[in-house]
Amino acid sequence: MNIENNGDKSTVIALYLPQFHPFKENDEWWGKGYTEWISVARAKKLFPGHEQPKLPGELGFYDLRLPQTREAQADMAREYGIDGFCYYYYRLNKNMTLMDLPLKEVHSSGKPDFPFMICWANHDWEAKAWNSYDKYQSKMLAKQEYGDDKDIEDYFYELLPYFKDERYMKEGNRPLFMVYRPLDVANPRNFISIWNRLAKENGFAGIYFMGFTHESQLQKDDIFANGFETMVSCRMHALRHNHSQVKRYIGAAVRRIFRLPYVAQYKDVIKDLVSDEAKQENIVPVIMPNWDHSPRTGRYTLLWTNCTPQLFKKHVQMVYDKIKDKKNKIVFVKSWNEWGEGNYLEPDRKWQRAFLEAFLSVRKENEL
Repeated sequence: MNIENNGDKSTVIALYLPQFHPFKENDEWWGKGYTEWISVARAKKLFPGHEQPKLPGELGFYDLRLPQTREAQADMAREYGIDGFCYYYYRLNKNMTLMDLPLKEVHSSGKPDFPFMICWANHDWEAKAWNSYDKYQSKMLAKQEYGDDKDIEDYFYELLPYFKDERYMKEGNRPLFMVYRPLDVANPRNFISIWNRLAKENGFAGIYFMGFTHESQLQKDDIFANGFETMVSCRMHALRHNHSQVKRYIGAAVRRIFRLPYVAQYKDVIKDLVSDEAKQENIVPVIMPNWDHSPRTGRYTLLWTNCTPQLFKKHVQMVYDKIKDKKNKIVFVKSWNEWGEGNYLEPDRKWQRAFLEAFLSVRKENEL
């Protein structure tokens, strides 16, 4: 898919977690047959009115090894105005790429016929657990390693078959590629230079590099200085930044002492989820329908309450208001299916398709 063919319309890409299937490392680290559905289903209410567990709707507790599941997801996304999926890709080192089976199946089977791209989830892999007293524990399982120039080249050729897939999302003749933690890459300019050279040697005009960040105010200059063409700005922590540093420290200390989560109202969060920075051609905004990390982190978590389709519709319209005069109208949705973070656009049991319907209604109103 060439996003240049969208003309004046937006290109909406939903981040996609391929975790929901058993694989060897999860079996070894968490117990045989583990997927994140276990954490999702066992989530508990932390206070009166806290909505947990959040359970999947019509797609159910699916297994991403099944082509029927992948087809149903793509059909639903397409129906409600999503242009493609961005698969998280967990390459920790030259000998370890985790949970890539669904993407391999998508590529080898040619199905679903739905555009896609890749986001390198370049962070360490940790085992996280909570005991009966709800004390957070973490154990490092695999470190993210970046390797030498030869490893950078090997990584490119590992992904080249995906880049050549006619469904892979491109800007002109450049495959889109996002790095989740762009400033963690060892010598990003060297990495980008090598990949651009190899891309040209293999029939492309280069790679369209995108750097993802939760801290655009702090990292913007460095991301661009290191050679990334576009910054994808997820402002989910912006509400906290409205508080003074002293207030943040005091609040964090109180929450830790009394084992309290950081709770924010979605109506307040959406005021900061998009800003005027999104009007800039090289900055891409991120839409977020919800957030509740407690299935993964218990009481020591960040969560949003009262996330409703009505407020989500308002949030989406705020994004479209910012991008209406831009040439670059790429928008990311975080996320399609990160259920363990309470961050999903797929139907759940409470709202069913209401969030999808809210999104589609705004897109239609802005792109008739």
